[in-house]
Amino acid sequence: MRTTRHSRPAGLLLVTAIASVALAGCTGGSGGDATATVTATQTVTPSSSSSASSSGGAAPTATPSCGPSDGAAAAAGPIADLPLPAGLESARWDASAADTSVYDGCAALSAVTVSVADGTASSPVAILLFHDGTYLGTATKEQYPFVPEVTRESAGSIRVEYRYPQGADSNADPSGRATATYTWDDGAGRVEMSGDVPPAA
Repeated sequence: MRTTRHSRPAGLLLVTAIASVALAGCTGGSGGDATATVTATQTVTPSSSSSASSSGGAAPTATPSCGPSDGAAAAAGPIADLPLPAGLESARWDASAADTSVYDGCAALSAVTVSVADGTASSPVAILLFHDGTYLGTATKEQYPFVPEVTRESAGSIRVEYRYPQGADSNADPSGRATATYTWDDGAGRVEMSGDVPPAA
């Protein structure tokens, strides 16, 4: 089990991702498919300034709120701060080509996907998650190659179908598929992730 904590300055959210990955199968010539089963939880804790009134009293009753209506504007800062994968430090995330079609500033959970500038079919893609338009963090610690299919299941749930090559697949047409579902748990104040991600290379 790997535990990764991302610290944010005061006034932002603290996102803790806990992922347990169990691999089964193999990628060798025996014809077996590698499968990664993932159960992950992102815990979102509001800062003290956002959870209590200025008088030091109890936090006000939660009411629906909306973030920026423009997904590009909401994602601009997070994309600028997003680290690049190892080996691609000289590249840059292409915010101008980010896919904001699944972003909704009033949804309990939405997403923006972004890849590197001048990338190829197998370039890494980051999936940024948002709650009511507030950035939570990336869907996974590792940014997987190939553009995934991200669809909305409900106002608080999104589905990601990752693609990956198998056997003699070309990068232009990877046949592997892995599906993960991300759901906002309002009572717990966190995102729960379940399902599969691409197998380890």
